Amino acid sequence: MRNNSKKRDHALLKRFAQFVAYRRALLLVLFLIFSLIMGFYASSTETVGMSQEDMLPADVEVIQTLELVSDQFAGAFSSATIVVEIDPGYAQSNEIRDARDPELLRYVDALAERAKLIYGILDATSAADVIKEVNGGKIPSSLRSVKSLMAQNELVEQRLGTYITDDYTLSVVRLTLLENLDSELLVAELREAIQVTPPPGLTVDISGSPVEDQVMMELAAETMQTTSTISFALIIIILILLFVSIKYGLIPLLTILLGTVWTYGVLYLIGFEITPMTSGALAMIMGIGIDFGIQVTKRFLYELQWQEREEAMVNTLQNVFYPMVITTVAAVTGFLCLSLGELPMMKDMGKMLAMGVTCSMIAALTVVPAILVLFERKPKRA
Repeated sequence: MRNNSKKRDHALLKRFAQFVAYRRALLLVLFLIFSLIMGFYASSTETVGMSQEDMLPADVEVIQTLELVSDQFAGAFSSATIVVEIDPGYAQSNEIRDARDPELLRYVDALAERAKLIYGILDATSAADVIKEVNGGKIPSSLRSVKSLMAQNELVEQRLGTYITDDYTLSVVRLTLLENLDSELLVAELREAIQVTPPPGLTVDISGSPVEDQVMMELAAETMQTTSTISFALIIIILILLFVSIKYGLIPLLTILLGTVWTYGVLYLIGFEITPMTSGALAMIMGIGIDFGIQVTKRFLYELQWQEREEAMVNTLQNVFYPMVITTVAAVTGFLCLSLGELPMMKDMGKMLAMGVTCSMIAALTVVPAILVLFERKPKRA
């Protein structure tokens, strides 16, 4: 019975290999359509930001407490800051030299009012609010008057300390935000809000969690693009040197190209979100997936020494199919074991790597063999 089972499996494998070798045109058309569809969805994939709570399991007590408080006090734990700094390099005679200067106070007050108009910003406070509270709702006309108010009331000076540094060279506008805002949109609107021309001698910028999230996403996208480009270029050089042929050096690249496109397309369809952390898996998928393409190409060139191209590919697939499947199963099992942990980030990384390796193997056993046969024009070698 065991021998019958082996014969049946061998017959099925041979039929698959013959279909790939002799029905290559039909196979390529089917996978071309599939790749176009997956490519469309892959192009819609975006890298999303991550907060600290996204890195911890939802059932951890600290996260449950944070969510409870956030539900009751919206935005209490999300903040951003507009930073107004006196520029020491500014050398004009009318420059502001003290963060308590009424002109600077009026400027930060205007920034706070503009920030309040942005959706998601619950409140915006600055040193101007402290001064106006003890001065009848007005900002004094001179720096001496501001100093006088501080001298008369120690509490004023203490409260100003939360907005102005001890050396009076920097002042901030503190923003209280709603949770789970679109950081890209919020940062864009904040940058537009601070476009008000500052008084001479001042520089203005923004900081805080939304800005950090946006910078992280930008750096992740830039890093992914850079590492992927460099990895891809190095792989091309290695393959060309390995096969001493441009044709055989480039065809195996379809393994990682199609594997990556299919992976991102499938992940988009199942609602998987690419984060700055998981985006680094692309280089790992390329490193593992290219080995499948090399195995098929090397074996095909070996079989081509004695047989015509179609039969050479049939023998190639019969010889590499089981080793590649076993390798993939082992790799996928290892990657999915990351899901046994508690960290969501590691679980997502494991799922992405497992999907990438699987798609690369499928491309190596279908599209790459069909392309190799299609572009092989030489008769048998011996």
